[in-house]
Amino acid sequence: MIRFVCSIMLLLLLAKDAQTQNDTLSHTNVEYITDQLEYVAQKAALNSDYADLIDDYLFYAKNPLNLNGDKLPELLSLQLLNANQLNNLTAYLKKYGQLYSIYELKYIPGFNRETILRLKPFVRVKAVGTQEKIKLKKVFKLGRHQLLLRFQQLAESPEGFQFTDSLAIAKPASVYLGSPQKWYVRYAFNYRNDIRFGFTLEKDAGEVFLKSRLSDSLRSLVGDKVTNVFDFYSAFAFVSNTGILRKAIVGDYHLEFGQGITLWSGLAFGKSAEGVQIKRYGQGIRPNTSADENRFFRGAAFTLEKKGFSLTGFYSANKVDAHSTGGNLVDEETVSSLQETGLHRSINELLNKNVLDVQVYGGRLAYKNRFFELGATAFATRLGISLQQAGELYKLFSFYGDRLDNYGADLSLNLKKINFFGEASASGNGGLAGLAGLNAYLNDRFTFTLIYHNYGKDYQNLYTNPFAEGSAIANEEGINFGFRALLLKWMKLSGYLDYFRFPWLRYRTAAPSQGRDYLFQLDLTPAPKVNMYLRYRLKQQQENLRTDSDYLPLIVQKSRTEFRFFVSYSVSDFLVFKNRLDFVHYRKESSPQEYGYQVYQDILYRPRNFPLEISFRYALFDTDGYNSRIYTYENDVLYAYSIPAYFGKGQRFYLMLKWTFFDKLNLWLRVARVVYDNRNSVGSGPDEIAGNHKTEFKAQLRLKL
Repeated sequence: MIRFVCSIMLLLLLAKDAQTQNDTLSHTNVEYITDQLEYVAQKAALNSDYADLIDDYLFYAKNPLNLNGDKLPELLSLQLLNANQLNNLTAYLKKYGQLYSIYELKYIPGFNRETILRLKPFVRVKAVGTQEKIKLKKVFKLGRHQLLLRFQQLAESPEGFQFTDSLAIAKPASVYLGSPQKWYVRYAFNYRNDIRFGFTLEKDAGEVFLKSRLSDSLRSLVGDKVTNVFDFYSAFAFVSNTGILRKAIVGDYHLEFGQGITLWSGLAFGKSAEGVQIKRYGQGIRPNTSADENRFFRGAAFTLEKKGFSLTGFYSANKVDAHSTGGNLVDEETVSSLQETGLHRSINELLNKNVLDVQVYGGRLAYKNRFFELGATAFATRLGISLQQAGELYKLFSFYGDRLDNYGADLSLNLKKINFFGEASASGNGGLAGLAGLNAYLNDRFTFTLIYHNYGKDYQNLYTNPFAEGSAIANEEGINFGFRALLLKWMKLSGYLDYFRFPWLRYRTAAPSQGRDYLFQLDLTPAPKVNMYLRYRLKQQQENLRTDSDYLPLIVQKSRTEFRFFVSYSVSDFLVFKNRLDFVHYRKESSPQEYGYQVYQDILYRPRNFPLEISFRYALFDTDGYNSRIYTYENDVLYAYSIPAYFGKGQRFYLMLKWTFFDKLNLWLRVARVVYDNRNSVGSGPDEIAGNHKTEFKAQLRLKL
C-alpha cells in the first residue's frame, strides 16, 4: 500500500506542470448538448456512438474557432449560432473590420449575454492576415496526432458467457463465442480541421478475439464472418479548403444535406428544451468517426465549389448486417430486416454480419450566397439481395425490393429578421415528403421557430433523418412551435408545442393515431456561478390496448408527464456541484399507472494546474416499471458515451479519474455500479446477471503528439 501511494505521488509530481484540456463535454458546461444526447438515446433505443454528433464540439473546445476567420459557417452546424446571427456578424465584420474582443458581439443585433456565454468555450478573437496555402511540410509539422486505447469489462459474468461448443450450437442465439472484454482503438491526425485521417477499431464484449480458438465445427458454421482481434474496422482520409476543391474524402464518411429528408446518413439532434434549435445545418461531406458499424458510407466523395456554386459527387459500396431468409432451388434468397446493433457475439449474430451488399451513388448541385441557398440532391440505392420485410399490415407501404431512388430540393432564405427554410423529397415509387419552417428573430428578447412537416405513408428512404416524432420517416404529419423568451437578465423561458398525427398504422398502433408533446423550461441564473432550471414536459399519443383478443385491437391514450429540477453551482474555480431531480408519471388507459423519480449528486473536481481530475455521481431512483424509465447522461471517458435508462428501484454511482502527464499522455479510469433493491437478477436473456448488481470498469489511455 505504501509503495502504491508513493508511486501515485511521484506521478503527480512529474506531471505538476500539466494543463488540463477542454476535451470532454463536462468541461464546456453545455447542458444543451447533454440534453440532446438524452433525447437521441431515448428515441433510438440503441447503445449508439455519438462521436459524429459531438466531434466538432470537442475539437473547437480545444482549438477555438477565430471569429475573424473564414470558418464562421461552422458555428451553424454546431448550433451555436443561427442563420440570422451569422448574417449579422458577417455584415458587422464587413462594415467595421475585425473584432477586438468577444464581448464586442453584444453590439451586434441578435447577440446577447446568453449567446456570448455559449460561444465562449469554442471561439476566440485573433487578428488574421492572408490565408496561407496548405503545404505538406507544415501539415505534418503543425498537425496533431492522437491515439486512444480503451479497455472495458463487466465485473460480473452474464449468462451468455457460459460457453461450450455444444451449448453454442444448441443455443445459437444466446451463447457468446468470444471473451467478455471490450476493446477500442482510435487514431486521428488533424491539421486545422482541413486535413484529417484516421481509423477506428472495435471489439465488443462477447465477440471473438482470436478465431483460431474456435473449434473446427464452429468455424464451419460461421465461415469467414469471424475476424482476428477486432470485429470492426473503419478508416478515412479527408481534405478541405484547397482551392476549388471544397471537400474530398476516401474511406468511411457521412453525407448531410438540406433538412435531412432526402439524404442524411448520421445522427442528428432533435427536439429539446432549447425550442428554437430545430433547423438542420448539414455539413455535406464529413468523416465517419464513430463505431456505428452499419449506418455510414464507404467509398469516396468530393465537393467542388466556385463563386457560390457547389457540386458534390459520391459513391459507396458497403456491407451491412441483415437477417437473410436463406433461399433454395425454388425461392431466391431475400433479406427480411436490417440489423443495426453492430454486435456479432453469437452464431446467429455472426450469420447476420455483412449479409447485404449496398451500393449508393449520386450527387448534389447547390448555390449559396449571403441571403439565399438552394440545393438539389439525387441518389440511387442498390441492394445485393432483395429486401422483403415481414408482412405486418403496418408495413404495407414500406420499401420492398433491391432498387430505390431518391431525389429532392431544399431551400434557405434570409429576409431581415426571418429565415425561411424547407425541403421537398420524393422516392422512386412516387412517395412524397416535405418540410417547411421559419425562424423569426423579432428581437433579442423573443425568438421562435415554426415547422410543418408531412411525410407520406409511402415515402421510402434508407438514408434520411429529418425532424420527426417517429423513427420511421414516413406516415407522419405535424406542426411544431418552438420559442425562447428572455424575461429578465437572469431568467429565460423556452420550450415547444408539438402536434403530430400518423395517417396510417404504426408498430403497436393498429389504426390512424395522433399525439402532442409540450415542453416548458425556466432557466435561472441568480448568481454568476449558479445555473438552474425547472422543466415540465407532457407527451400524449395513442397505442393499442392489449387484451385477451387481438381481433379488433382498441386504440387508447397514453401519456407521460415529466418534472425536472437541475442546479449547477461552482464552489470555486475548480470545484463544481450539480444536482438533478426528475419525477415521472406514466399513464395508459385501462392499465396500471406508473410513477418514478431519480435524484443525483455530481461532484466535479477539475483544477487548472493540477494533473488529476475527478468526476463523481451518486444517484437514487425508484420507478414502477420500464415505461416510467428516466434517461440520464453520465460523464465518461473521451469518445465514450453513457446514457443509461434508470428503472426499477436502486442506486447507481460512478467515479472517474483522469491523470494528465506532460500534456501528452492522459489516463482515464472509470468504475460504474448499479445496485437494485427489488430484483435478484439484472438484464435478460444472454445478458442476464445473477444477483442484484452490475459493475463496469473502463480504462483509457491517450497519447497526443
